[in-house]
Amino acid sequence: MKRIIILLLLMALLGYGARAEVKFKDLPADHWAAKSVYSLVKMGVTSGYPDGTFRGKKNITRYETAIFLSKLADRLKDEVAAKEDLKELKSEIAALRRTSAGVNLNGAFELDNSLANLLAGGGTITGKGPVVNYRLRTSLEKELNDQASVKLNLDTMDAGYYGGTRDLATQMLDVAGKVKINSRDLGVMGDLLNSPLDLTIHSGPGQLQHIDTTGLLPSETGVTYDRPDTGFDLATKMWGAEVGGGYKARRYEAGNSGKVETNWLYGRTGYNFNGIPVISNLKLEGTADILSKNPGSSGPKDLRGTLAFSSNITPKVEARAALGLARAEAKGWMVEARLKITDFVASGSSLMIRGAKVGSEFINPALQVEEFNFAGYDVFMRPLENSTVNLAGELIYPFSDKLRLRGLGEARLSGDYRYGADQPKSRLTGQIGLNYNLAADTIFETFYRAETDPTISETTDITALGLKYNF
Repeated sequence: MKRIIILLLLMALLGYGARAEVKFKDLPADHWAAKSVYSLVKMGVTSGYPDGTFRGKKNITRYETAIFLSKLADRLKDEVAAKEDLKELKSEIAALRRTSAGVNLNGAFELDNSLANLLAGGGTITGKGPVVNYRLRTSLEKELNDQASVKLNLDTMDAGYYGGTRDLATQMLDVAGKVKINSRDLGVMGDLLNSPLDLTIHSGPGQLQHIDTTGLLPSETGVTYDRPDTGFDLATKMWGAEVGGGYKARRYEAGNSGKVETNWLYGRTGYNFNGIPVISNLKLEGTADILSKNPGSSGPKDLRGTLAFSSNITPKVEARAALGLARAEAKGWMVEARLKITDFVASGSSLMIRGAKVGSEFINPALQVEEFNFAGYDVFMRPLENSTVNLAGELIYPFSDKLRLRGLGEARLSGDYRYGADQPKSRLTGQIGLNYNLAADTIFETFYRAETDPTISETTDITALGLKYNF
């Protein structure tokens, strides 16, 4: 019954807000009292005279004054009651979130069937044949209250069949707790913030790479599962800028002692500039990272930073440029440029092109394991390497609401833009595929991928069929 009353009150409030607009013939819009008069009209206190006039200079009787004040008092009383009921309803919703019914479970199940080297042959290929894998991802989230939540994630990654073994406790699971701290509770420090302070505490395995143990799918080697590291992150807004930072345990000592071998401190900031001529808007982002291995000893350390610019040049064109600095010399730099165009051929289509050059020492050789992905990834989620130039593209074209084409390409050249047998990191990878939405939560995917490695004069391919179910 109470909720029915609340709904009726809401309808009443919406009703008064949705009244037909009234304009009085004798009250100009720029009149000093116009705003106040029309506010009373919206509240239903007055509607003027039938001929469309307000007659603001006309004297009123005591009877008219009594009716006027009575309507005003009733309207104010209704609004106060509605606000109280809305407050109570909000409390009930928050309480409902904190019950067992407030636990959210979602995830995805993927089944992949691949046929290795259907068309390719020769070189050092050991054979042809099918390879099967499944991947299960689940997320269980519980809102503890309006300010805190906890999430447990499971990801089997490549442990289905062909990836060997993954430890459940230390590799497949990750946990995150989120807390929103009101800036007013931080005293003097809170006066500097423009928004709440978001704290995330997470425990996870970090980024894990796949190694092809079958010997049939070399283009799959190096594919990275982007999992969270163990650590904490702080984020807020200050003076209009997005600021944040935190700590990550990037690498542990051998065994399960829990002792951290490499520590990673980082900070970031971002600011949006609007109203810029020609490009309209520009976002500037900066990050700084400090890594220290075996800090109690004379282990290697690394200090690096990245500066990135991004802009929506038009509603359909996005551009980004970034410069990473790990050393003062050019060999410690990384430069990247990316352009994305949406709806350029048909609604829902997109084209992305990107180029990145990585210096010979951008990834610190003494911290190769910890920094293996610091230059980013190619379009197949394989980390970029030192002394390389990488050219990539992605094309998405929808044939219908359910069927779309997706093409991927990546060319990896040497640092001096050469490709060939004498360049050990050279390779070309291309993929073309179709995604079909069988239902709102079920996707069928098929693709063909070919990769050429000139250093061993070999071309391999993958013909794949897959099914993904979201729940």
